[in-house]
Amino acid sequence: MTYRSPIEKKRRRSARLRTAAIILAGFIILTLLDFPLLHLFHMGDDRSIENHDWYRMLRVIGYLGTWAVIGIIFILHDRNRHRGAAVFLSAFTAGALAELMKLIIGRERPVDGNQIQEGWYHFRPFLSGFTDGSNLGLPSSHAATAFGGCLMLAALIPHTRRFLILLALGCGITRMLTGAHFATDVYTGAILGYLISLLYTKLTPPQILP
Repeated sequence: MTYRSPIEKKRRRSARLRTAAIILAGFIILTLLDFPLLHLFHMGDDRSIENHDWYRMLRVIGYLGTWAVIGIIFILHDRNRHRGAAVFLSAFTAGALAELMKLIIGRERPVDGNQIQEGWYHFRPFLSGFTDGSNLGLPSSHAATAFGGCLMLAALIPHTRRFLILLALGCGITRMLTGAHFATDVYTGAILGYLISLLYTKLTPPQILP
């Protein structure tokens, strides 16, 4: 990366450090709130919420097939077809990396068999997720996919940013309502989606619509 002046280089470095500090602070704060939020959001044995249309709508924002459809629509609409591909690839890459990180980190989901697990966080031995990847939660791949796709789409259609962020956040909350994830799982997935969308934004021409 080239800079126009040493001052610009210093400013950008400072901005990156501030962003990293804010992200780390957010993770620390949510770590302290993980269990209170878990008890606040978790619906227990009542799974009826999964039958509500609004719940299904928000959850599928984190489903890769949703972004495949959106990507195809953009490819058919936009003469610069790589922008539609970038929307799908941002969601796909973020989700795939989240799944890989789960196997490496090995932190289990907060709820097992509709019951909140006793004690603090539960970790499996390092890399053991590659032999048994079930019930792992950090980070949330639904949140990573949702934020990766939504933020890339927002980069192409800037005036939709707030709405798309709310959709991605709603997807993350649905994962907490069923006890599938801690708040930090969702947060880490969101940050991963954000970083991946930044990468694809740099590789993709801006704003698709006037």
